[in-house]
Amino acid sequence: MTQKDDKFSSIEAKDITEATTPIEKFAKKVFDKLIEDGVPPIPYYYKIYFYNMLDEEDSEFRKHVYEMITVEESNEGEKDFELERKLKQSFKYSKELLQRTALIYKSANNLKELMSKHLEEIQFIASPKALEKTVKNFENKLDVIYKKLELELDEVKKLYSKNIEVLKEIESNSMFDQRYGVYNKNYFLKIVDKEIKLIGKFSHVSSIVVIKVRDEVLKQLKKEKNIILANRSVAKIILKTSRRTDSVAYLGENMFAMLLKNTDRVGASKTIERLSDMISNAAVFFEGEEVEINIAGGLVELKTQKDANEYLQNAIEAMREAESENMLYKVYEGE
Repeated sequence: MTQKDDKFSSIEAKDITEATTPIEKFAKKVFDKLIEDGVPPIPYYYKIYFYNMLDEEDSEFRKHVYEMITVEESNEGEKDFELERKLKQSFKYSKELLQRTALIYKSANNLKELMSKHLEEIQFIASPKALEKTVKNFENKLDVIYKKLELELDEVKKLYSKNIEVLKEIESNSMFDQRYGVYNKNYFLKIVDKEIKLIGKFSHVSSIVVIKVRDEVLKQLKKEKNIILANRSVAKIILKTSRRTDSVAYLGENMFAMLLKNTDRVGASKTIERLSDMISNAAVFFEGEEVEINIAGGLVELKTQKDANEYLQNAIEAMREAESENMLYKVYEGE
């Protein structure tokens, strides 16, 4: 079997500078105009020129571009509203829990005071009948306090269960991995699914890249604390070098993923090579010893035949193949 027939293959990186689609040609025209006018080609000025020059294009092209922009935008307002609603609900339950806990604490103090009072009374009682009456009175008061405590504890249990359910909803809809400061896997899959829909509509090319610190390095680090520190270094480098349009996520099991929009396998392979150089050249010390961090990577181009999870698994599979064959990365080629 030749390398070309393999499901996985490494590729030669080459420059692609020729704009091919109408939108690419227009984007290049905007950039050229900025340079011609001596205006710095930073995002702020590019956006102004982009919309101004777009008005000069034919109506069909303008409609297509505006549609693309509209589809790309997400309704963040609704997401923020729903999150705020759930947070307020959780806050309400937490406040009620504290109030109930305060009542339980007050009842416990009352119980303590009641016991102290009756112990003092019993010391001076000589008559058996009087003692029996005092004990009976004590039991009645205990019963009242017990019933009150039982009701409060039952309410605390209900409020706790409600709050846990709300917090689980918030967690399931969360976006970020707090440890590494990037997106979590669930939210990353939502972003990829959205990108697949855009690809189906506008026929551009995007890619998923998965990288991880090699197992041989993880074994060298030994302690979980050191592995976390190594992953944090990797996350910082990925975030520092990624474009604003890229999405970075932690998948678990020491794996990071990137969605590279409008990037084919050539551009994605260059991304892995650049990350590998920067990560391996970063000075990382663990317990006084410098350790070189090496990574393995896998990538897959997105089309429209599969869902986000399938594509992600393809990239992970390519990454594992690359690591087992001691290669920097592999490209998933499909069946």
